Amino acid sequence: MDNFEWVDGYDPRFGLHQIDFDNPNRPRTPKRSAVYYAEIIRNNGIPLPKEDEFLYGEFPKNFSWSVATAAYQIEGGWRADGKGLSIWDKYSHTPLRIGKDATGDVACDSYHRIEEDVEMLKSLKVSHYRFSISWSRVLPDGTTRYINEKGLNYYERLIDWAVGYEEKFGLYYVNFSDPALPRHPRASAKYYSQIINCNAHLCSYS
Repeated sequence: MDNFEWVDGYDPRFGLHQIDFDNPNRPRTPKRSAVYYAEIIRNNGIPLPKEDEFLYGEFPKNFSWSVATAAYQIEGGWRADGKGLSIWDKYSHTPLRIGKDATGDVACDSYHRIEEDVEMLKSLKVSHYRFSISWSRVLPDGTTRYINEKGLNYYERLIDWAVGYEEKFGLYYVNFSDPALPRHPRASAKYYSQIINCNAHLCSYS
């Protein structure tokens, strides 16, 4: 979908779905490119004239079609549900840093419109979706002393759309068979904490 561009602010020429940034509801409208992309996935490639088929052929049957997003460019909700400040939040709010004083405070508002965006993913019929995590949403103070449950829940719901919450994702394992949904730190939580405490450069990690 349309995303945040550093020089010109929000620009509708990017992405498969257009976001009306002048409308506070951030309505989504599929672009022609979304239709084309869905057709390419459905048809397993771009139909070619017969004389060109021997030059290009088709995508392999097991070819994986995917899309990707970046947290800061689409989520918005910059202080929603206990989210901390990221370096980009601070940078974009510094005067004269970003053209037209654009920020990602609302962006595409995907944080509040996750269900609609998941339906867009389903309509594209992609088999893989790469997204980034806003760590300041999960670890608001930059440490594992406090885990923001609402931030975790956002990403868990995002993952659930395809294959359910898998154990390989995240810093903490959630036991969904227990009604209390207990959290257990994984090795990744330890590594992330070490990186933060050591300022990413000065320590060796075990």
